Amino acid sequence: MTTRRASRRPSVADRSAPLGWRVFGMLRSGILSLAAVIGAVCIVAFVAALAFNVRPVAVISGSMEPQIPVGAMVFTRTVPAGDVSPGDIVTVQRPRNLGLVTHRLVSSVEREPGVYEFVLRGDANDTDDPQPYAVSTVGQYVLHVPLLGYLTIGLQSSSGLFIAGGIALVLVALFLLDPARLRGSAQTRETEEESA
Repeated sequence: MTTRRASRRPSVADRSAPLGWRVFGMLRSGILSLAAVIGAVCIVAFVAALAFNVRPVAVISGSMEPQIPVGAMVFTRTVPAGDVSPGDIVTVQRPRNLGLVTHRLVSSVEREPGVYEFVLRGDANDTDDPQPYAVSTVGQYVLHVPLLGYLTIGLQSSSGLFIAGGIALVLVALFLLDPARLRGSAQTRETEEESA
């Protein structure tokens, strides 16, 4: 009767492990932990955005500097147009669906029940926007995160998607390539070859 002794799974922190395996294991652990924290933050942000009706908007011009820098991510909450006052920062749809604009409200006039005409101006601009905006709801400024807009704009490009896919593949590979398991299977093969 042959018996096999249950071998202890080697640990990467094990001092008997070669330095290369230990360094790889620590780097792997750090990278996967950082990716997990970033993933958890993204999930919390997504759930909070749904729960509080918050919408992200990337800033692509300097019209609101220095208050809101280029590349920032602005978070807005959709509210009725009558709920904002002059001086508030709002996001509205440009005429002819030319995108969104985030500027400060200069004046507001109710033209018909629930529909307001807004005059807006960017903090860095000397004049009001060329034409007023007719709105019934607006995105009311909640907060902004500098530089986060650059990331979202980058991810919308084909090269950004390619880079994100590459990072995802590297993370999957790091997850699957557990150095303790790899080292343990190599030692098991060596032991089996020696006993044969």
